[in-house]
Amino acid sequence: MINIALCGGYGKMGRTIAELCTVGSNFNISYIIETNDKCLLSNIGIGIKLEDIIDHDDVDVVVDFTSKESCLERMKISIDNGKPFVTGTTGFSDEDMAKIKIMAEKGKVFYSPNFSPGIYILGKALQQISELAKDDYDIEMLEMHHNQKTDAPSGTALKLRDILVQNYPDHNVIYGRKGDYQPRSRKEIAIHTLRGGDVVGDHKVIFAGNGERLELTHRAISRKTFASGVLKAVEYIVKQNEDRLYGMDDLF
Repeated sequence: MINIALCGGYGKMGRTIAELCTVGSNFNISYIIETNDKCLLSNIGIGIKLEDIIDHDDVDVVVDFTSKESCLERMKISIDNGKPFVTGTTGFSDEDMAKIKIMAEKGKVFYSPNFSPGIYILGKALQQISELAKDDYDIEMLEMHHNQKTDAPSGTALKLRDILVQNYPDHNVIYGRKGDYQPRSRKEIAIHTLRGGDVVGDHKVIFAGNGERLELTHRAISRKTFASGVLKAVEYIVKQNEDRLYGMDDLF
């Protein structure tokens, strides 16, 4: 059995991960680390700080779905104590990601903005399609999430953006449009963000050509898809020996 210290256990993803852990016998949530206001909803986790329990025998790995500030702090605590760290927290800047890569040189860190197998497959398909499409299509991206999500565009959209930029290094990336514009340039990738309701996560990449349009769409129906991927990452990283930053490419 793998014992997990779950940071953000009362959030949307945290609750889903905890629920999946009760189904089988492979995982155990040994500790829930949460903010004080969320701890008022339950007796579990009140007063627990990661630094107080990180060296306990019933902590094999730390899983974090919180804010980027808290995530970076807890990542350092985990690495300093030799515990693997898995996170899907989003909103990191390029500077934050540079810090994560440096920290991961001293510990095992698994990071992905999206743990869905479907998104991973979409990314691989996008690599091939964007190479074939060359400069014959206008590229637009649309992402939508629930109304409580605080970062925009989503981490997944930014990951898909990075895949596109690899094949189109001379393209400019813009985020939404407002006001007067010149006719659209082919050397442009536009990302649009929608927030509303309880949408789990929709992502669409559009290649618009003359007389035709190719659309790649992924819709997440349940967070259990992501939580299942997180637990696969947990199983994977506890078996690894090399200190470095791991991701979905390693898992697949």
